[in-house]
Amino acid sequence: MDPKRVSVIGACGHVGLPLALVMADVGYDVVGIDLNAEAVKVVAGGKIPYVEHGAQELLDKLLPAGRLRFEMTYGSVQAADVVVIIIGTPIDDNLNPRVDPLLNLVRELKGMLRKDQLIILRSTVSPGITELVKAELEEGTGMVEGREFSLVFAPERVLQTRAVQEIASLPQLIGAFNDVGFERAAAFFSRFNKSKMIRLTPLGAELGKLITNMARYVSFALANEFYLIADSFGANAHEIIRACNEGYPRLDLPRPGPNVGGPCLYKDGYYLLSRMAFPTLVGTAFKINESMPMVIVRKLMSLHKARKVGVLGLAFKADCDDTRNSLSYKVRKLLRNERCEIVDVDPYVAGKADLERLRGVDAIILMTPHKEFRSLKKILQAVGHDQCVVADLWNFWSVQPAPADGVYWAKNVTINE
Repeated sequence: MDPKRVSVIGACGHVGLPLALVMADVGYDVVGIDLNAEAVKVVAGGKIPYVEHGAQELLDKLLPAGRLRFEMTYGSVQAADVVVIIIGTPIDDNLNPRVDPLLNLVRELKGMLRKDQLIILRSTVSPGITELVKAELEEGTGMVEGREFSLVFAPERVLQTRAVQEIASLPQLIGAFNDVGFERAAAFFSRFNKSKMIRLTPLGAELGKLITNMARYVSFALANEFYLIADSFGANAHEIIRACNEGYPRLDLPRPGPNVGGPCLYKDGYYLLSRMAFPTLVGTAFKINESMPMVIVRKLMSLHKARKVGVLGLAFKADCDDTRNSLSYKVRKLLRNERCEIVDVDPYVAGKADLERLRGVDAIILMTPHKEFRSLKKILQAVGHDQCVVADLWNFWSVQPAPADGVYWAKNVTINE
């Protein structure tokens, strides 16, 4: 069966929209389904609502050509050859995975599905969820997976803001129950992804996605712990890590930094830990990364009892506009506890772009190293004086003498730009 029609549920989000664009660009007839009325209005009106390189050009081409359209109902699902499900997969207040949003959606869709469809779960899920979805789809429908329909778990693995490029180039994990499901999914993805299709069981693919994310998160925590260790000796962790990485094939440590968060890295670890009685390494990584805002505020306050503080960057990573689970908000909370007035600046957040907002602050904390913040001289000009403390745990700005811990008086250093 050669699929032609694709329905993408959750098509206006950071994962769904790039995928819908790439599929439509290779000739699939794509209907994007999203229940967020404002998001549908914006995207259907021809605008990408967040930073995603290459997405606007595709939308400008595909919308007028009629190769991609958006709806707020599930009406197109029955006619689709392929149904891609991408919805939020949250954790609850007790840090346990919530499966009800996905299972409720599957129950709603059951009456609309037909035989011979390929159903792809794309969202990150807790281990075992694909099996639950399979059981839910088979119950009461008279259809059997692998015979009347195929279900696979095929997670996205892209870098946010670079999804359009990476969807077509990264190896695709496909968690399939049988040969039929794998072959159908591989043929579908191969039309727009020329990389390798890698087969796993659904459980294996679920774990693989989580392991991929948490390996990165743990490596960030390791770099942050090395920062704390080096700081206890009065040594510069950035200088040491850079020297150790250089030309050495068995070490590739990331740089330490205070803002290791985001909508995926924060919650995905709890999916892995939910069945462990004594979580150690992954659990410790959370404690380290989540403690960095406290480290930076304590250092700042020990050097200067600032009363007006500029927080540079609200997004969870550089050159991105996504503020979900950003540790910048944790820094803000800690500063409020110190009775500080807080000024936020972020070029990617509406109403926060103007550096002049920093006028007169006593200190600045670099939480997100956006390229727009590259010039410390320009930032200090906006502040209006050099009698302030700079907290740069990223070692983003080059100053002499280089402070070991990244927290220093602006008046005491020379800026190298």
